[in-house]
Amino acid sequence: MCTLVFWGVLFLLIQQTERLFLLPETAALERPTTGLLTRTLGTGLVSDIVSATGAVAVGAVLGGLLSVSFFRSRKTANGHGGYRAGLNIALAVVGCLLLVILIVDVGYYGFSQQHVNFVFFEYLDDLLHTSGNETGASQAAEQTVAELEDSGKWGVRIGTFLLLEGFAIAGWWAAFTQKVGPMLAQWETRRPVVASVALVTAVVSGAAGLGPFNQSWSPRTATDSEAYFNLAQNPLLFAREPLRDAFLSQWSWVPRRMPGAITVEEAVQVAQEALGQGARFPFPQYPLVKESNERVTVRFDEPVNVVLIFVEGLDRRYLDRTIDVSADSTPSLAPGTPSSQSIRLTPFLDRLKDESLYFENFFSNGVATTRALFATFCSYYPRQGTAALKTRYEQDYLCVPSLLRKGGFRTEMVIGLDSDIPGIRPFMARNGLDRFYGERDFPEGAERLGVGLTDGALFGFMRTRIETLQTRAEPFFLAALTSSMHHPFTIPLRHPEVRALQQQRDRYIPALRYFDLEFERFFTGLQRDGLLRNTIVFVLGDHGRHEPVGTTDVERQGGRFLVPLFIWLDESLRTPDRYRPRHIERIASQVDLAPTILALNGLMPRVSAFMGRDLTCLFVRDCLRDNFAYLSSVYDDLIGLADQDGLWLYSFRRGLFQQVDLHLKRGTWHPAITATDVPPRSRRLLALYLAANMLLERNQIWSWKDLGGEL
Repeated sequence: MCTLVFWGVLFLLIQQTERLFLLPETAALERPTTGLLTRTLGTGLVSDIVSATGAVAVGAVLGGLLSVSFFRSRKTANGHGGYRAGLNIALAVVGCLLLVILIVDVGYYGFSQQHVNFVFFEYLDDLLHTSGNETGASQAAEQTVAELEDSGKWGVRIGTFLLLEGFAIAGWWAAFTQKVGPMLAQWETRRPVVASVALVTAVVSGAAGLGPFNQSWSPRTATDSEAYFNLAQNPLLFAREPLRDAFLSQWSWVPRRMPGAITVEEAVQVAQEALGQGARFPFPQYPLVKESNERVTVRFDEPVNVVLIFVEGLDRRYLDRTIDVSADSTPSLAPGTPSSQSIRLTPFLDRLKDESLYFENFFSNGVATTRALFATFCSYYPRQGTAALKTRYEQDYLCVPSLLRKGGFRTEMVIGLDSDIPGIRPFMARNGLDRFYGERDFPEGAERLGVGLTDGALFGFMRTRIETLQTRAEPFFLAALTSSMHHPFTIPLRHPEVRALQQQRDRYIPALRYFDLEFERFFTGLQRDGLLRNTIVFVLGDHGRHEPVGTTDVERQGGRFLVPLFIWLDESLRTPDRYRPRHIERIASQVDLAPTILALNGLMPRVSAFMGRDLTCLFVRDCLRDNFAYLSSVYDDLIGLADQDGLWLYSFRRGLFQQVDLHLKRGTWHPAITATDVPPRSRRLLALYLAANMLLERNQIWSWKDLGGEL
């Protein structure tokens, strides 16, 4: 009894110390009320008791195995010495493992304000997949190395945490050896039956999570604050579902529990109503394949070239921003620089807004590159769980490169680092790409820094491809993905403004300035040399910032979807009836790009599985008031729906809906919706989630064998 109590309380104290360590930074995000703080700490205590009980149980089993295997010859006269020694060793090992997990969790919490989640496990999976790649380049590996080298960032944090844990362990050790241990030993000797009953009761209660007490705390915490909901979670218990989603979903996808009783058949029907706009769905085996019924507003007489550029992590909240810097804090400024100055982060992109169709309410459908590529190329919603591009790349999809190639286009893609996207090469080859250029295809002297090729090297390679493609008789489609704006934000520091901004704590800021400079050099050079003739250029973010940015929960969650879209046409293509540069307020998302590109070139198929809509009417007039964007986040385990009335988010973790305006400023949480009270917008959101994911899982999106002849 003494041994189990000592280790059980020690495991509890270790976990409670982590929560108290994380409390100040959570309070910095949002000041709690007394009631919220009490509920948070109470919920956390209950969860930690459950986890500590489970850890003791694991140690007890391992201790038994150790005693049987290694201590048979060392049993004392009463027969218990061997087991006690094995038990202590096993529990010490479990305790060390628990402490290591908490150290990792503390480091990750500082980055994401969450315990280790799906993204962390996906990162580990990427690290394992890319550890033996041919080039040795890997975002996951580079990010790990950068974090380890930045000892000033994590060293103090982890050191302080370990110091607090040391105080807690030492305090409990002293209290147990001097007071608690002798008292328990005396009680166990005098009243062995009562002690045994008490021990069994404590173990059962802990394993059961204290039953109704645990359930009465968590829902109340959930309705108050996302930040404190996360703080209240136990890292081990919290990791169960993201661990399942990150690994088990690679083989089989299971929908999360949802409010309201909705079957897959009902979900498909609601999805058809939302996506169809009155179109027919004539193929029962492929329920979301519809006959095209929209009239194309803008169509070019001859095919036009398409350049599509995904900018890593381009968050539209950072456009039109100016950063004040001073000489005393930026010693890298060039001589003669005034003592203080303001640096515009994206002067070229800001100018490009006024020369393009700029979508102010454009959204990424997912929060990771793999999901952006899938949604944009194939006009289908991202998979909840491990990305389809990684795990379902052998299935049939209807994607824009395939249809462009059938229409006589040369289709290519350039990416500065492809080793971190398992499946991208076979996926793109199966779906219409003539040539995929990854880091191994760049010249030997191409500049490499941090994660893969620099944006300057990428744009240099793109220019050579455009020069070559412009000499061919056939039109071309060229897609590209940048990488310099990915953590750890390692960039060249040749430009004085980039060097000045490098002193900012937020390393995303100088990386964004570097991208804008390189993109301006690339784009203006192409214009000057006539290499964009007969070409339309799409520039968009693959997703918003990975890091949670904002002053409220909804800003930190919804901000991951806020990306810009620029649609720019060469002068040779501009006529008043085809193109009117302006800022557009209508809702659009990545799935809308495939039908738009095809419609412009007169290649929109007669039937398609596209979930997006043709945006060409917006080239000349205001339209599509009813368009919407479906959103899916693996960071926060939520889905969302954006329309002209605002943004709806549903959190699977908390079982709650939140409504907020499109600027993420004013919003309210709604209690869990019951089966008898599901508003139409909420039902549509849940139906799109269930139908899209289940049909993808069943491989019922598209079939070239069955439907190829219908195009």
